[in-house]
Formats: sequence, C-alpha cells, structure tokens
Amino acid sequence: MQEQVDERISARFEKAMMDEIDVLVQQEGYTNRSEFLRTAARTLLEAQQRRNSIQVEVSPLLMEFIQTMVDRGFYRSREHAIQAAIDSFFTEERVKEAFTAMKRMEIAAGKKADIDVEAGTSRQIVKQ
Repeated sequence: MQEQVDERISARFEKAMMDEIDVLVQQEGYTNRSEFLRTAARTLLEAQQRRNSIQVEVSPLLMEFIQTMVDRGFYRSREHAIQAAIDSFFTEERVKEAFTAMKRMEIAAGKKADIDVEAGTSRQIVKQ
C-alpha cells in the first residue's frame, strides 16, 4: 500500500484578499487559512469535474416514476434515465431545426447570422 505524502505549496495574496479570507475563516469556523484554502481548491476541482453537468429539479411524481423505471431494470440509475430522456429529445434533427429557427429569428431581429449558401461555404448576413 502506498503511503500518502502531503505536499506544501507557497502562494502570495494581496492584503485585501487575505483580509477577506481571514473573515471567512472566522465566520465559517475553519480551523485556519490552510483548511479554508484546501476547501476552496477542492470545491474548484469538483466544479471542473462537473462543468458539463447540470442539476435539475423534478416533481415528486416524476421522480417516483423514474425510480420505478430504475427499480424495474429499465435504467441503471436515475441519472441514466434522465440522460436517456435528454438524448431522445435532443435528436440531431431537432437540434439542427432549432439552430435554423434561431438563425432566422436573428436575421429578422437585425442580428448577424451564419447562413449556409452552398455545400461547404457560408456567408455572414446582416439584416439592416
């Protein structure tokens, strides 16, 4: 079994930022600045891991239905069921249709839009 070795880093902060950190350390009950900074680093690392995920709220009835589908083996987990629903709704065709509609609305509103003119080429069109 490998032994875990702690490493030390050194960082410089502006006085104003250190004052803010000290206030949070005291208010939030951190043992010291190091604990606060470890927590801040961990929070940022976790946020980076979740950057392509979103959190959704669903009604209790829908959650019960999803859980029933998981319990009966239709999905591996609630997350899998929700991902499957998203994948089946946002088909390639629907996404293309949505982008086409968005481009038309941008032109009607006078905003710049990319319009496919011929296969392999595109033009910038601005309605004035």
